[in-house]
Amino acid sequence: MPELLLDENHHYTLDGKRIDGLTSTIAEAGLIRNSGSKYMESGTAIHKITELWDLGIIDKYEIDPEGLPYLESWKRFRKDQNYTPIEIEYPTYHPELVVGCKIDRLPGPIDLKSGSPEPWHILQIALQWSALICHGMHDLARSPMDIYLDPDGGSPKVKSYKTSEMREAFKVYASMLHFLRWRREKYGTHL
Repeated sequence: MPELLLDENHHYTLDGKRIDGLTSTIAEAGLIRNSGSKYMESGTAIHKITELWDLGIIDKYEIDPEGLPYLESWKRFRKDQNYTPIEIEYPTYHPELVVGCKIDRLPGPIDLKSGSPEPWHILQIALQWSALICHGMHDLARSPMDIYLDPDGGSPKVKSYKTSEMREAFKVYASMLHFLRWRREKYGTHL
């Protein structure tokens, strides 16, 4: 299996060669509205809190108090859905499109969100779902969904997707990626 790495600047490499990242390509296309550093830091912190809790190595006294309600919302989802993740922050890549990504939880794929639903979220899940299928991991790609954690600790909003929605969104993402690569080649820059 090729070696996939993600550095501190969120750049992916596959066997030492830099490749596109899922979220960065969506941002490059101009689809992400709330991409400021405070928003990104908050999302990263919430992902870390839920990851540490799922791994059973969290100390609630070291958690930023702003993140606790999101953790409670995630706990509620896990309890209500009787969900136990098999993989947490699973790194993978799409072998045909050569795009790196991290899947928040498997089975699913499940993407944890700390904000409101956005149209581009389905593009993330679709690429992750397709990557799993391409790698023969059909058993882990059975119920793709976005989980919108509640900022007050209540039940999260769950957006499940049908296979037909995944296929259509994957086509949109692939078209967008091909356009971005064409633009880079012809114009030499990222937006």
